[in-house]
Amino acid sequence: MFKGVLVAIALVVMAQYGSSAENLDFCCTTVSRKQITDPIIGYYTQRPNPPCVTAIIFQTEKGYFCSYLKSPWVLLKIRAFHNTTARDAALSTAPASSTVSLLSIITSTVVILMPCSSH
Repeated sequence: MFKGVLVAIALVVMAQYGSSAENLDFCCTTVSRKQITDPIIGYYTQRPNPPCVTAIIFQTEKGYFCSYLKSPWVLLKIRAFHNTTARDAALSTAPASSTVSLLSIITSTVVILMPCSSH
């Protein structure tokens, strides 16, 4: 029962976040159950389309690895990848403490034009 729930969660996560493997120049015809230890820089979900088999394709700096969808470590790697990606995105968009506020920029550069009245 627990395995079924875990697989269902994995499929939902991959359907929402994983890119399609259709853009790759190859497909996985076999998969490995061996855990990847290299840092993940991306992953793709491959649907079966003979000779291609169902796979999670992890991308690392060393290349692509075809992994078995139901391996217990696969979902953990995907979660870790998303957590790292979200944390990096948050850090890169966080404002620096020394930034000048938009209001101070606007008020320092606004020139108020008053109509001249001739008497």
